Amino acid sequence: MKSCNKKISGFLIAFFFISLMGGYSASAEGISFDNASGNAGLSDSLNAQPVAGRAPVPSSATSSNELNNFWDNLHKDGGLVEKLCKAAQIKLNQNATVSDVVGIGGGIKRYFRAYPDQRRLALIDEIDLKLSAAIGTEVLTIPNVGSLSVGISGGVEGKSVVVRPLAEEKYCKELGSLVKLYEMKTVLPVTAKRISKMEKGEIWKLPVVVRYNVSASIGAVVSQVVTISIGAGRGKSCKPSVSLYRIDENNLRLRLRLDHVTVTSVGISASTIELPISDIGLLSGTDIISTTINSTANRIIASEINKMIAFKLAYGYAHFSGRKLLLEFYINPNNKEQLDRLVQFVQGDFNSIRKFIEMGVKFNTFTEDASAKEGLGEIEQLAAQSGSQMNANSTFAGADHYGGHSHSFNITVPIIHSHQNTWASTYHRYQALNNEGSTIHVQQETRVSKGDSLNIPFAGTLVKNSSQKDIYVVNKEAASGEISRPVMLYQQYEGFLRNGDSSARAMIDNANGVVKYAGMQGNGVNMDNTLPSADLFPPLPPAPHDPYSDNSMPQQNPSKTYRAAVMSFKLVFSEKAVQDIIFSPAQMIMKSFMNVMRESEGYIIDKVMDLFTIDKKGRVDYDEHAVSKRLGVSAFDYNNGDQGTNPLNIVRTLASAATSFIEKLVSVRKESGWKAQSERLAKVAATGDMKYEDFLKVVIQMVDVKHISSEIYVHTDKRVKGEADITQNYNMFNNRENGFDSTIADVTHMRERFADPTDLTD
Repeated sequence: MKSCNKKISGFLIAFFFISLMGGYSASAEGISFDNASGNAGLSDSLNAQPVAGRAPVPSSATSSNELNNFWDNLHKDGGLVEKLCKAAQIKLNQNATVSDVVGIGGGIKRYFRAYPDQRRLALIDEIDLKLSAAIGTEVLTIPNVGSLSVGISGGVEGKSVVVRPLAEEKYCKELGSLVKLYEMKTVLPVTAKRISKMEKGEIWKLPVVVRYNVSASIGAVVSQVVTISIGAGRGKSCKPSVSLYRIDENNLRLRLRLDHVTVTSVGISASTIELPISDIGLLSGTDIISTTINSTANRIIASEINKMIAFKLAYGYAHFSGRKLLLEFYINPNNKEQLDRLVQFVQGDFNSIRKFIEMGVKFNTFTEDASAKEGLGEIEQLAAQSGSQMNANSTFAGADHYGGHSHSFNITVPIIHSHQNTWASTYHRYQALNNEGSTIHVQQETRVSKGDSLNIPFAGTLVKNSSQKDIYVVNKEAASGEISRPVMLYQQYEGFLRNGDSSARAMIDNANGVVKYAGMQGNGVNMDNTLPSADLFPPLPPAPHDPYSDNSMPQQNPSKTYRAAVMSFKLVFSEKAVQDIIFSPAQMIMKSFMNVMRESEGYIIDKVMDLFTIDKKGRVDYDEHAVSKRLGVSAFDYNNGDQGTNPLNIVRTLASAATSFIEKLVSVRKESGWKAQSERLAKVAATGDMKYEDFLKVVIQMVDVKHISSEIYVHTDKRVKGEADITQNYNMFNNRENGFDSTIADVTHMRERFADPTDLTD
């Protein structure tokens, strides 16, 4: 953080220089993408519904920024022409120098971004400020192996960002907007007159990044074809930012952010040879605009060609920790005093910005283990200092201390398939003045899987599948220091691009596969809690039987292809439900586990279920002689059962797996502290043979349905003649007796607020 404080003065010099520049205004449509304040997520949408029966209840569709981004990522890889238009940007190389070290590194830049609704585009204008330095040194060369390199880099980067909507929804149709430079708009200079003319929905942003990185890497070429690289690094950055968002005629939101993060990473990769960009001179240009666009085209074309030849394999590990501060103020742009104070804070009074950074330095000394009262005092002091300078009270003041680690594994087979897997463990400590001094502790386990198939060069990715699964275990700490029992949330996003109707039904059926076990206590399933996937995604009539077909081969039913679909599944367990799970007796855990195993081994389980017992050590046991007699086999029979597997081996495996599951839940209750217990619960729910939805299938049987709540959200872009698209929420188990939704709503609010702003949000 010291480097942030020292280098920020350089940015302020550049800030002052750029503030002398002007910009022309342009209108913007009013649109709000702030789901953090306008949408409380799952809980608010459920609270609006009346208490209903067991069947799913449709409700108005709402979605979070996180889900919107998930949907947006499914559409990112179009064909070559669309890529060129999407990646096109204009840079004016008006390099200028301020003092001896600060310059406008990239001049002025403008580019496109798509809004989450996928129906409109935004035109974004940026002014870049950069102070950077990089040193790369080859310190060791190993014959026949490769070289060891060490690099040190650091710098300050600042931006002026203005976001404006466009009328068209196609990138290529809006290329003309890029070259209308006379309509360029900047945040600077910040004046009361310019702020008052901001249109509804318009966003101004002034983010800064102060960074410092140290890295080392070594590489080797095998048989002149395959490159193997190993690298490690450690980086620190602090990111203060100021943003203005015009909500309506009488409200302007000011947000002050500070994020200080440290990341330590290590990785190894192997790849085949790629063609460097310099070897592909397919396009050329002479003027500023054509040269810039052609350079972008060359990079994209090189990437497309390398898809045909480059095989890649990579693994990475990262450990991270950080602290975020967010202060929010609502300013009345019609109040001259408030507006003048705002202008002074953002533009002229650099000491105010410096003081904000210095306050952040003090804030960064506050640890995640400090008491709720200590954390609240720090936040209150920061909010009061900033608010006094603008004659405004903060509408939100909060902090997020976070830390964790992640693993990633990526593989690319040219043209055929590329896959990315990431799994992470993260802890968040949220505090805000608005929460009556309470602290929210969140243990999070995440698994992300992204698959791209048929990556055809110059045509784009034809088939995409994405999945994100999260387990959240939440405790609330009151200002008095009292800690609540944990609440658990499961959240799953599934989506695809260009896939069959059976894949769409499978997304719904996977969620149905969990809720059908709710409250069953090991006794079968209840389909009343499920959605009819065939009604949402109707299958085609089966093909008529061909009398001349090979009867030894199963007949393929006809299918249809949907353009895109996404599904969100959320399941909330109240404090009471979590306690019922953790302290369930071994007999109930075993019975619930075996009930799920009926999906694959139902024939055997139905015959011997009554023979399973729990021994004195809490392990699942059975009388092998009685089981052998019941099944009509002996330990020496090798050709019985499916695929020649002896049914006794299946029984043995079932008993062992059930014992392991019991031990997982028992390990949670054995943890002494509340934090360790919550961390352990999140871990056992996300690891092992039974994880995420498979884990939930078992534990959801042990609870009363009045202590759980669930929601399924479906959104489609089918493009199939005669089928209507779907954008709908379906709510299950809408009981409000325990108020556990409020805890999840608080977490949703915090996650949305502290998430890094996208290009189109503040």
